[in-house]
Amino acid sequence: MSHKAISSLSRLASKLESDPEQSLVFERFLPAVEVREVCAEFGHCFRDRIYTPVITLWMFLGQTLSPDHSCRDAVHRLNAWRVSRRKERADSNTTAYCQARQRLPEDVVQELAKRSGQRCQQHAAGRWRWKGHDVMVADGFTLTMPDTLENQKEYPQQRSQKKGCGFPVMRCVMLFCLSTGAALDIAMGPYRGKQTGENSLFQAINKLLFPGDILLADRYYATFGNIYQAIKGGYDVVMRSHHKRQIDFRRGFKQGSYDQIVAYQKPARRPVWMSKQEYRECDPFILVRHVSYEVKRKGFRVRRIVLATTMLHADQDSVEELAELYCRRWQVELDIRSLKTHMQMEHLRCKSPSMVRKEIYAHMIAYNLIRDLIVHASIIYEMSPKGLSHKGAVQALNAFAGKLNVDTDDLDALEAALYESIMEHPVGDRKPRIHPRETKRRPKSYKLMQKPRHAARRSAA
Repeated sequence: MSHKAISSLSRLASKLESDPEQSLVFERFLPAVEVREVCAEFGHCFRDRIYTPVITLWMFLGQTLSPDHSCRDAVHRLNAWRVSRRKERADSNTTAYCQARQRLPEDVVQELAKRSGQRCQQHAAGRWRWKGHDVMVADGFTLTMPDTLENQKEYPQQRSQKKGCGFPVMRCVMLFCLSTGAALDIAMGPYRGKQTGENSLFQAINKLLFPGDILLADRYYATFGNIYQAIKGGYDVVMRSHHKRQIDFRRGFKQGSYDQIVAYQKPARRPVWMSKQEYRECDPFILVRHVSYEVKRKGFRVRRIVLATTMLHADQDSVEELAELYCRRWQVELDIRSLKTHMQMEHLRCKSPSMVRKEIYAHMIAYNLIRDLIVHASIIYEMSPKGLSHKGAVQALNAFAGKLNVDTDDLDALEAALYESIMEHPVGDRKPRIHPRETKRRPKSYKLMQKPRHAARRSAA
């Protein structure tokens, strides 16, 4: 063996002895120092064992990115990593790993998820912002989870389904960064019940909006309360007008064709999410600008869209600019698809509410890791992050992860190759949809479950 190879091996051995948790692929995005710092901040103490909070969290993230989401696969990958570093392999039984995940405090994983989104947003180039403004997009979606008593108690299934025939349903509202696609924060609650609507959940995450920002959302959020909070907080909104609001462009202060400023009166009934004191302090009316434009793209169901915005000056923000900005709102639907479909978050796997929420936060961290890689590749190759495929980035990371875990002298070259691979997977030419919403593949002709499975087995016997 050459002298160079011997010195390289000795350097590697000394590095592993000094920091046995380093060199995993997540170390560069979620450093072990930061994980330990957050654990100390929330008072989480742990013993020195195989499944430390750092290793457990990194394995959790690996599960969310792997095509096989099982705990068994995560433990096998840990053993492969340990054996490659001449360490004793862990027991292949997943019990210890599952218990380690349960020991992770929910607050720690939540804080790390928020930091991952903020870190990715900070890497955004100034040219990606809209007229110098940070644009945030809010939207809601639902998730299902295993049908356990604990999950059903906290996140009940739909009333139309019989007991034992459905799945617990969670409603989520997430705030995204438009320029990078990073998931900044999430609010979770039951699908039904008091203060479980999207507007109520949104109040838990709107604190991330600062003066000068712009909130982009669909018509469900275009209420007096949300717009009043935006004016009070110093940020602007661009939303499609609420479907229950009657709009007449013959009234109000006209600034042009289909461009008016009107007054939204304080509602007679207090929103369920607003306290009585906040409702009393609300102004009797607020000024909102309505603009309308025609949609000429083939395949679009809507032919004319009316926007409600707090950007009142037509000479500063034209109708065409606002229309182009609102058109980009569809990007959040693609980001949610990346989370729910590409990363298999649509149906969660954990069997307790606390673990379900930790699983969602782990998906957020892994999703932001992919977005951060896309942002870095976009900066290197001077592209837009929205022009690169999220699915392609996940595939590239999974392919390079085994090599990036090995501490070699070629690590910089491997990272450069990873960014180049991400750059070589641009998003396909997403032409406007001109086909009807129809499915070609026929579903299997199984009947829907009308009774719990144990009852169905008894009746079939």
